[in-house]
Amino acid sequence: MKTRFIVTAALAVFLSGGLTLQVVAQDAATTLKNRQEAMKGFGGNMKAINEFVEKGAGTAADVAAKAEAIEQGSKQIVAWFPAGTGMDDGVGKTGAKKEIWDKPDGFKAAADNMGVLAGKLKEAAATGDKQQIADAFGALGKNGCGGCHQTFRAKLD
Repeated sequence: MKTRFIVTAALAVFLSGGLTLQVVAQDAATTLKNRQEAMKGFGGNMKAINEFVEKGAGTAADVAAKAEAIEQGSKQIVAWFPAGTGMDDGVGKTGAKKEIWDKPDGFKAAADNMGVLAGKLKEAAATGDKQQIADAFGALGKNGCGGCHQTFRAKLD
């Protein structure tokens, strides 16, 4: 009887451990999905701003609103990348490089810089001057988004 109890208890511990691993994997997959949706939101905002810069679509006020969304979203970036959600972790298709977790201060600084540059774009949009908007947009793309992607994101197919 005592042996049966020990085996049953060991099996319960093993199964609960397996269930825990499954939940963690599911949480990481959900985190990855949510992160990718948020990044697509950044991309959509950048595309809309580009349409204004390139084709005059929308208004400077629209650009300011999109820049504000990017600025606010940049404050959440670090939280979107918990440990265990990188490209080497088997959670799904992601370009999140290990440098994110190896160099967390650099990653945070890159996210913060994106927010600062989005704020400058918002300020430029408030002037209504298309050249100032275009210059600030270029800086955000190159040094904000690109500044992070160069170090912390691998290109995917």
